[in-house]
Amino acid sequence: MEKQDIKSMTLAELAVSLKELGQPAFRAGQVFDWLHKKMVVSFDEMTNLPAALRGQLAQAWYIDHLPVAQQQESADGTMKYLLGLDDGNCVETVLMRYHHGNSLCISSQVGCRMGCSFCASTQGGLVRGLTAGEMAGQVDTA
Repeated sequence: MEKQDIKSMTLAELAVSLKELGQPAFRAGQVFDWLHKKMVVSFDEMTNLPAALRGQLAQAWYIDHLPVAQQQESADGTMKYLLGLDDGNCVETVLMRYHHGNSLCISSQVGCRMGCSFCASTQGGLVRGLTAGEMAGQVDTA
């Protein structure tokens, strides 16, 4: 069986999967917090979980981590990140800072089928959609 990205699971899905492993219901919240609040990249970092459970998690799932391949900052403080995906593709994420707050633009797919001549993302056509974990990873990075 192929491992799945645990960050793509909802809290409810995580609860069901952990129950199937014989874990109490509160473990789902702990794991979810580690993934989406503390943004760990390894199950070993989940120090309030028993070592045996961390091992079970690592056998069944992986934590998708999007390494920053390139980073640029503009004069106005806007940050642009080129993030690497496990399959060798890359996506862009842009953090725009304003006096009233921040805006984050994330990618939901690799490439685009629109064909706009001014846009680099469309040149190779649509490659694939991103997983929920890959989209969450963009938010974690910015």
